[in-house]
Amino acid sequence: MKTMLPRLALLALTLSSSLSGVQLSVSPEGEIATLPAARDAVRALRSAGEKGDIDVLVHEGSYRLEETLVFGLEDAAPAGAVTRYRAAPGARPLVSGGRVIENWVQSPLQGGKVWMAKVPWAKGEAFFHCLFDGNELLPRAQSEPFAVSVEANRRKYAGDLEDRISFSYEGEVLKPWENLEDLELYGQPTRKWLVNFLGIASVDPKAKTAKLSVPATYNLFGDWVVENCVDHLDTPGEWALDSRQGVLYYWPKSGKPGNQVVAPALNELVRVEGVNDPSASGDKDQAVRGIVFEGLRFAHADRQEWLAEDQGIQHDWNMWDKANGLLRFRGAEDCVVRDCVFSDSGSDGVRLDLYCQNITIEGSTFRDLGGTGVLLSGYGPGRKDVNKNNVVFDNEITRVGRLFLHSPGIFVWQSGHNRISRNHIYDQAYTGLVVSGVRRRFFAPLFEEMGVENPYTQWMFPEGTREHLPTIRWDEVRLSSVEDWSAYESYMHARGNIIEFNEIHDCLKLLHDGNCIYLSANGDGNIVRYNVTYNHPQGAMIRTDDDSHGATVSHNLLFGTLGDSGIAIKGLNTAQHNIYINCQKLTGGAGNTVDPDADLSRNVFYYTSSASPQTFHRRLSKVKGGLDYNLYYHEQGGAEAILQAQRGQSQTGLADRHSVAADPLFVDLAQGDFSFRDGSPAIGLGIEPLTRDTLRKVGTKRDPFLERFAEGMPLQVYREGAGNEDAD
Repeated sequence: MKTMLPRLALLALTLSSSLSGVQLSVSPEGEIATLPAARDAVRALRSAGEKGDIDVLVHEGSYRLEETLVFGLEDAAPAGAVTRYRAAPGARPLVSGGRVIENWVQSPLQGGKVWMAKVPWAKGEAFFHCLFDGNELLPRAQSEPFAVSVEANRRKYAGDLEDRISFSYEGEVLKPWENLEDLELYGQPTRKWLVNFLGIASVDPKAKTAKLSVPATYNLFGDWVVENCVDHLDTPGEWALDSRQGVLYYWPKSGKPGNQVVAPALNELVRVEGVNDPSASGDKDQAVRGIVFEGLRFAHADRQEWLAEDQGIQHDWNMWDKANGLLRFRGAEDCVVRDCVFSDSGSDGVRLDLYCQNITIEGSTFRDLGGTGVLLSGYGPGRKDVNKNNVVFDNEITRVGRLFLHSPGIFVWQSGHNRISRNHIYDQAYTGLVVSGVRRRFFAPLFEEMGVENPYTQWMFPEGTREHLPTIRWDEVRLSSVEDWSAYESYMHARGNIIEFNEIHDCLKLLHDGNCIYLSANGDGNIVRYNVTYNHPQGAMIRTDDDSHGATVSHNLLFGTLGDSGIAIKGLNTAQHNIYINCQKLTGGAGNTVDPDADLSRNVFYYTSSASPQTFHRRLSKVKGGLDYNLYYHEQGGAEAILQAQRGQSQTGLADRHSVAADPLFVDLAQGDFSFRDGSPAIGLGIEPLTRDTLRKVGTKRDPFLERFAEGMPLQVYREGAGNEDAD
């Protein structure tokens, strides 16, 4: 206590009382000039007995962090109170993990067009993988593509570890450079729904072989490039870092580096972390509670580097429990992120890892990030289910996944009973929103112990696989059956999520086989409703993929403006009361497909005059009477003939027996009123309408979907040749 009192006395000029509690002021020129100092001041107040709200007003300015700012149990607010770190009125303060690079001199490279600066600190954990010039993410120097080959079978997902870490190559691009540890191999390992950045351990130029420092996700086939090699710095805008020399090289487009070249020096900026007890009982779990961040900007964390100890979640779209991103909660509850901006950074925006409950992320903007916008990641399959009951509401998420192209806007992995609502996700290299867990095929090590034949031999994941296998809590998993869903469901913690009123569009711009909304290996009870999707080129807009079960996909509005695949249903799931404009319903062509008992009834399929449908649904011939009471219409006619053909293709003879080909009589299609006029056949079929009042809730509150489309909904037809492939 003797150390606390003088400290409190020093705060007299910056502390005031209000009806809501205590207020502190932080500004770059003030008594409290940094965020760590502000945290320590709050800590001192709490230690001295303050139990009310504490508001830390952060004034305009840039607050650069020298190390990750950690809020621990000593920073938690008492029950009924909060500690707010919020922007002062009219301010938009920046929390940055970057360093401005100065003292540039011309190098002899490219005739003096490449500049260099000494960065002796950029070693070890301070080595950086991305660089910014103002708000522009700069490309690293990149070689020409070169072919990589291994002995593995291309059809297998992941062969032996040797086939994912050692390879032969062609040409002279790859060399044993002195700073080989700085370089990475970049490409797509066999599958086109992900990318890898892989460290290079060794190169043998005589044998034309090389070895990686970490394994690729899948077998190493295809073309790859070398990144961050000075030898390949040959294009304006590129840069490379040589940690052995402690030198950064940069070829500015403007001819000379300005004063806004920023290198990230931290992997994560802010972490709220309690005590995480990994045991199933969780007796020692202690969460930090009551921390609020409001009105702040966060920028300049580094792009994560994959390490040998990393554990991947689905398809290595992210790493489990990784110290990565701008703001991370790890053992926290009753916290809020409101009206913040997460931008210009190499990895994730906000992460909720391990024990995270009742955390709200709302009214914020996520843009120009190298990784995922918002990640909710619990424990792997087992009995510990403590990442749940969180809210991601009213956020704009755009241009995330700029480095790890596969990164979803929102990624919910092994996390349940969350509400993901009114978010606007767009301009994505891959998928908009993912809800997933661990597929049954990954439990294969238990099948042999059970003496049961493995039904998933097409997808073998041997020892050394990073994806999923290391996250499974083997001591807690007991299976009564290899194929029965009920044997697995209690370990699939991505259950009971509500995904509603989101606007998701313009995804899948650079990769393959992605979706606007995607579910896989999820537990039961997920609800996907009242979402609007459009401008999706191939791969369904909404998809329940392998080992998705017990989900309800209803009252969604889908526009086939670029591709004709609306909702793809695998497994035993429900898809009702959806409106398909110029798009179809289907199932996948690989892995498990639709369950014959799935309920796919009471949907409207509407094709405008510019479209030429051959069918309203495809690959659903095995579905029983659950595929019925649908309404099909084409403005040019022909819907009745298509309906009759669909009935003839049914292997069960039960599909579409009561479905109708007729005009649904929307009240005002062009203005977004999908309720039905009197006499609509949809009413008799029991199809529920999508009214304008309902659609007004879609998208963010500050930029609602319907207002932007008041002049006419996106009704243009998909372009010729766009299709759907389902390789996974």
